[in-house]
Amino acid sequence: MADRQSRSSAANVDKAVSKVVKKAVRSELLEPVAAPERSYQRLAEQIADLILQGEFKVGERLPSERSLAERFEISRTSVREAIIALEVQGLVEVRGGSGIYVCDAATKPVGFIPDGGAGPFELLRARWVIESEVAALAAQNRTDADIDKIYAQLAAMGRNFNDKLANEADDRLFHIRIAEASGNSVMAQVVTALWDQLRGVLWKKLEEHFHTPQLREASLEEHQKVFDALVARDPVAARDAMREHLERVMNEFKKAWR
Repeated sequence: MADRQSRSSAANVDKAVSKVVKKAVRSELLEPVAAPERSYQRLAEQIADLILQGEFKVGERLPSERSLAERFEISRTSVREAIIALEVQGLVEVRGGSGIYVCDAATKPVGFIPDGGAGPFELLRARWVIESEVAALAAQNRTDADIDKIYAQLAAMGRNFNDKLANEADDRLFHIRIAEASGNSVMAQVVTALWDQLRGVLWKKLEEHFHTPQLREASLEEHQKVFDALVARDPVAARDAMREHLERVMNEFKKAWR
């Protein structure tokens, strides 16, 4: 009887995974990945070329993200990633509340914008799909030992609230411990890889504009909701809590420049 219930529960989770992936593909959160010629890197190169050609002059403000998105027929999140790539190269300066301005360095040929890997929003959307289902699996499969490990990272995040680097390390391990609790070693590897890829140069530059103590406080509260759902062995609540958490992070990074 217990084996039948276990198989039935696993089948329900498999169906849920299939359903959420299909739904997510249609969701705004998972806008189609841009084709190579429309990637943030290619867009950054196009903008750099326009600066060299004199369309955008040193000291001038670039068109708004909305205008650039319409001109190049690309998503606004890809435009933001392109702007971040240009800022990393010292070609533009983002001034909170004012706009994006061309720097003197932008008048010198750059050849190409170094590939920073997948953009921050692309990686966050992947996490939204994968980690929400991982949380649901963890709620079903976790052991008491898993709960102890997850709680240890949650508590560490609270203790290290004012230490940004330590808090980030605890945040990463919190999510990895949940993936380990799913009972699927591949899921743990995938979540670890996503986190390690996300913490690249583009992400760090994006965080400079948007990361605040308030954002850390919101994350801590949302992590508590995920943890409570895991303790309750409630896969639906765990999935929803993780989705809400990652959706809120994405929305924070889409706000006006700071």
